[in-house]
Amino acid sequence: MFLSYKYWSRYNFIIIPALLFLSLILLLKSSYYKVDLSVYITIDFVLTIPLLYFLLIRKRAIPKITVLSVTVVSTLIAAFLIPESDQYLLKSVKNIMIPVVEVGVLGFVFYKARLLFKSFKSSNESTDFFTTIQIASEELFPKRIAHFLATEITVFYYLFFSWKSIKKTKNSFSYHKEGTYNSVLLGILLVMLIETFVLHFFIVRWSEITAWILTILSCYTLLQFLALFIAISKRPIEINEERNELIVRFGFAGLATIPLDTIEKVTFSSKEIEDETIHYFSFLGKLAGHNTILYFKERIEYETIYGIKKNTNALAFIVDDKKAFLETIQKIKNS
Repeated sequence: MFLSYKYWSRYNFIIIPALLFLSLILLLKSSYYKVDLSVYITIDFVLTIPLLYFLLIRKRAIPKITVLSVTVVSTLIAAFLIPESDQYLLKSVKNIMIPVVEVGVLGFVFYKARLLFKSFKSSNESTDFFTTIQIASEELFPKRIAHFLATEITVFYYLFFSWKSIKKTKNSFSYHKEGTYNSVLLGILLVMLIETFVLHFFIVRWSEITAWILTILSCYTLLQFLALFIAISKRPIEINEERNELIVRFGFAGLATIPLDTIEKVTFSSKEIEDETIHYFSFLGKLAGHNTILYFKERIEYETIYGIKKNTNALAFIVDDKKAFLETIQKIKNS
């Protein structure tokens, strides 16, 4: 009896809403269901269950933001189970809920990001917009979804709000001046701009709707590349002395956090790479070029665009001041 009570008290925030879900489902599937009950059932799904869940978790160490997830899931279940002809109240709720949820999610992410910025500032830790937004997003979503959301928010940040040049910090290295990254991205932007108009001109003759859909997608992709072009100069490569690690970046579309002890050697070369075990750090591959190759004692994991994870024994990328880059690594490793 004691064990069952202990189990109940520990998991009642799951068991009680689940029992209510089950009772509503059974009612909807039974002969007792009538059209008049649809309003009350809808209220139970979109209000009673989330409110009950909130009351059960309010004194627990469970994030209160999970109430939002329960509300969304409960509404989706209602939309699936309640007959479509009886969903007049539910449709009104969904029309209101979608924008409220969107604003709520973005509001929560920016609120958490603001708190994180203050925390980093008070502890003298360096951070940037993309990293902070990603950490905040991970409190709401799984890592893959959080990375996607952070990337989309960051695109608009760099397009409209990040015009000031960043101050060069100790042990930071640019990679947009001497290499081919900028010229390649500018070339892609120019080609995409021309291609968008040409493609629209030809497809509109066949289908106007398809032409506009493709044009909007092309324009958004163009904006993403433009934001990446801006971000490359704002997110430098860094060497963190305290943590003894190298942080390699490619705007917001690439991240490698490498312990300095795992670096076997550093070579400088811009020749085309034939060895398939050496990975280009940029998702653009050979097109973006390289002038530096890091070889590792063991395989390291790194992220490309949208947080896609890969691992390699060697990484090729661009750094502007190669000499200072190598000297700094050697100095910290030998200290």
